[in-house]
Amino acid sequence: MKIFSAASLRTRLYLLVLAAFIPVCILLFYTAEEQKAIETNAILNNAILLAHSAANEEHQQLEATRHLLIAASEFLLQNDAGSDRTEHFFDDLIKESRGYVDLGVLTPHGKLLNSVRGVPPFKGSEKPAWFVRCITEKIFTMGDYKVDQITQEPMLYFALPVLDKHRQVKAAVFAAITLNWINRSIYRSFAELPQGSTLIQIDDGGDILIYKPHLQKWIKQDHFDRSLLQWILKHKTGIKKIIGEDGVSRIYAFAPAPSSLKARRHYISLEIPQKIAFAASQRVFFRNIILLGFIAILAVLIIWWAGDALVLRRVNMIVKASRMLAEGDLATRVGPIRGGDEISHLARVFNDMAAALELREVREYEAKEALERSREQLRDLASYLQDVREQERTRIAREIHDDFGQSLTILKMDLSWLKKHMIQDQPQVQNKIDAMFKVIDTSLQTLHVVSSELRPVILDDFGLESAIEWQAEEFQKRTGVRCRVYSSVSNLDLTKDQSTAIFRIFQETLTNIMRHAGATKVDVRLEINKDTLTLEVADNGRGITETEIGNSQSFGLLGIRERLYPLNGQVDFIGHPNKGTRVIVRVPIPIKGGAE
Repeated sequence: MKIFSAASLRTRLYLLVLAAFIPVCILLFYTAEEQKAIETNAILNNAILLAHSAANEEHQQLEATRHLLIAASEFLLQNDAGSDRTEHFFDDLIKESRGYVDLGVLTPHGKLLNSVRGVPPFKGSEKPAWFVRCITEKIFTMGDYKVDQITQEPMLYFALPVLDKHRQVKAAVFAAITLNWINRSIYRSFAELPQGSTLIQIDDGGDILIYKPHLQKWIKQDHFDRSLLQWILKHKTGIKKIIGEDGVSRIYAFAPAPSSLKARRHYISLEIPQKIAFAASQRVFFRNIILLGFIAILAVLIIWWAGDALVLRRVNMIVKASRMLAEGDLATRVGPIRGGDEISHLARVFNDMAAALELREVREYEAKEALERSREQLRDLASYLQDVREQERTRIAREIHDDFGQSLTILKMDLSWLKKHMIQDQPQVQNKIDAMFKVIDTSLQTLHVVSSELRPVILDDFGLESAIEWQAEEFQKRTGVRCRVYSSVSNLDLTKDQSTAIFRIFQETLTNIMRHAGATKVDVRLEINKDTLTLEVADNGRGITETEIGNSQSFGLLGIRERLYPLNGQVDFIGHPNKGTRVIVRVPIPIKGGAE
């Protein structure tokens, strides 16, 4: 299934078409096997018909031979068996009866009295069964076939006793006929069988005759498959397929040939090579296979043309449009596809989907533009508010320092003058003046702290490096956390916005350390790498987590990012559990000074 699912649509169509031919192929194979079975049964029927034909021919020949021997017997009752007249009678009689080889007279003891050929039918003292039965039972008998030593043809002997008026056996007349003549009708039937067929006659004694078509006569066979012989004698009628020693597969169909006179049962077997027997069915089968293959090729060609014209071309249009859509071309559309089939419906649905996506893209783009404008406005507003706040802080710090600080200083000077010109013996007044001095000094100190927090004068007067060192010292004084600054820069030429932003980020970082880190030391590095100013603040606290870094409620971190946005800067927050946090700020700046 994986191979089928990975195949192209054209390949799937081909496979489906070819799959439709599978039942036809199965039917062809089934029909071929059925035809073979029919032909096999036809071979068996031919064997049965040949056996019946042989039996009928034998019966007719028996009747003809009986009448022949009766005529000879009646002649012998009136004439001497050894006379010339008898000899002439036998010669004339055998000439009128076609197929007979010999006609003669035997004494009851088996001595030859007269014979057309002059050759006794048997030699020696051992008499054949057909002669013994004729003498003892006084009936017409027939013997088994015997290959004649002179003609080398299988012959059958018939015998009839010559009885006197007291029914005593005076002699026995016999006739010999060739098996080829008896089975002459079989030859005509055999000519209708396929070439290469062989006819075999078998009796239950194991004697075997094989008919040679080119000689048109029976020949004794000495070598025969013993297992086949036993199988035939056991089953009587049937078909068996055997592969011979020459590697050729042959079919043997056999049937019994009944005889009322023979002592032994004999069988007719028809042998046909399987290749010849099934030649017609094989020819039809291969013809059908070739025709089916031609039809399959024609069907594939039709599917190739029809599939391309009706399916694949339109599917490829949809695929091409889908790729263009996936690449971002939302204006792409599938060309006009006529019809009301599924592919046309799919094309229309695709066009509707593309139009909806294009509309959504336009709306998302408009929303994104509006969002970007809103975000830029918010950032501009935030930047403006920071500038305004810094300006307001600077103004308030200046007013506090210039106005309140100057006023307190003047007040302190006036109070000092009063103290010098007052009467010394008024201790209560002196104590009050001393207390006022302390209040003024405390106010001046508080005023200095507030002014520094609002806008450190050192940032404007001495630059970012000095401001960071001063802020680190103040942080260490307030919190007790050791804070060391490592700086490798000097003569930084920064704008006021850059200095303020970096300083405020440093302040925010220290505030976060104080509130959340639980650190005991802080290392600060300020350095320049090419055209980038880097501020790194590292503590040994608990370490910031990824959740805290991405938390939208972490306003301090969000404020650091927003301060860097106008400066095209960036910040990295790196936390390790129980090993501290590193904050790395990078701001691109033009360098006029140098690094130490």
